Amino acid sequence: MSFFLLTAYTCPPLVQIPDLTLQRRAKNLLSAVLAQLGLIKRDSQRLSAIPLTERLKVALAAFIALFIVTYTSLQLADTASTIVLLASMGASSVLLFGLPNSPLARPWSFVGGHLISATVGLICSHLFTDLALMAAVTIGCVLFVMYIFECMHPPGGATALVPVIASTDSVLGYDFLLYPVALNVLVMLAVALLLQKFWLKRGMQPTTQKFDPVHLHKDATPLKRLGLQPEDLLSALNSFDTVVDISEQDLERLYHQAQLNAYQRKSGEIRCSDIMSTDLITVTPDTAVGSAWQLLRKHKISMLPVTDNQQQLMGVVSTVDFLKNLQVPHYWGLLRHVNQLLLKNRHKTQHKREVAEIMVTKLTVAHERDHIVALVPMLSDQGLHHIPVLNDQQQLVGVITQSDLIAALFNAKLA
Repeated sequence: MSFFLLTAYTCPPLVQIPDLTLQRRAKNLLSAVLAQLGLIKRDSQRLSAIPLTERLKVALAAFIALFIVTYTSLQLADTASTIVLLASMGASSVLLFGLPNSPLARPWSFVGGHLISATVGLICSHLFTDLALMAAVTIGCVLFVMYIFECMHPPGGATALVPVIASTDSVLGYDFLLYPVALNVLVMLAVALLLQKFWLKRGMQPTTQKFDPVHLHKDATPLKRLGLQPEDLLSALNSFDTVVDISEQDLERLYHQAQLNAYQRKSGEIRCSDIMSTDLITVTPDTAVGSAWQLLRKHKISMLPVTDNQQQLMGVVSTVDFLKNLQVPHYWGLLRHVNQLLLKNRHKTQHKREVAEIMVTKLTVAHERDHIVALVPMLSDQGLHHIPVLNDQQQLVGVITQSDLIAALFNAKLA
């Protein structure tokens, strides 16, 4: 009897798991499955994050390109060969417009990927008679050749199989490389480059600069002097034994943006409105140049915002703008021009000139709600010393200088 009593007291009671816990576990399991299938983007870019207008422009660009390529091929080549290449050209348009910065979408990758693959497929169609062997050898050779010639382009595999499939009826001649392959490729490339430049406003990727483009010296820009260097990123890319679908330039920009995001998260919510100067000295476009110069000297500043009656920013004028268009052969000519600005009563010509004649209208500005981390590349790598700050109505509400940003970063570090 005591044994049963002891067992009853030592056995743990059954614990019923709440329904809430089961629901949470089921939800986590479902999320894990969806993430594994790629339906939930946890560790990669969300395509939905791209602005809707940009997605519509890409879709329209692909429509225009494929329409022009198909119409041109139907006019200059036979219909049958044009139709069989539509699949590979459609796949290429996805890369050229949807993934324009991918190494797989570079002009050489596109041109070489199609032409070289078509050549390999055509040769294999003449060498083999068994369809299975012909297709397998073609794709194997195409992949190897793409590695050799640095022209990896997936739709080229479909182009290579066109003469293989056609060989079941008749073996294609070598003119297939010109009509329609070369024709389709060249037309698609020309249309894509034009649409990228004038419609999508992307253009060719600039090469990595080895010097400071603002000050024209061989030192790296301030943000690139510490931390990872472009050589480090390129070495890391080349250490992979598979193709990484991102360029060194994009990887560098990605790393730089991640650094800014991390700093913003650590430094707290410090906005431009928190550090900007609001008691501003401004001028209007019809202010005399001599008067603007006197304001710069009196207040010991180097930049004046130019606004209208509604405080809309129209431009800025700085000490450099007084001198940048001069053609003086020597130092004394420069002094003579400065004296004309200072002695306005004795030089009426300079005094009658207006600020609108010398002000800069192409400006880099910030919004009052922007985080101060957005100012760092502007004031470091772009060589700016002052940044006007606007509100939602595009009115000038403040100015931030390099000194303001340094003080804010120092205080944030102490906090």
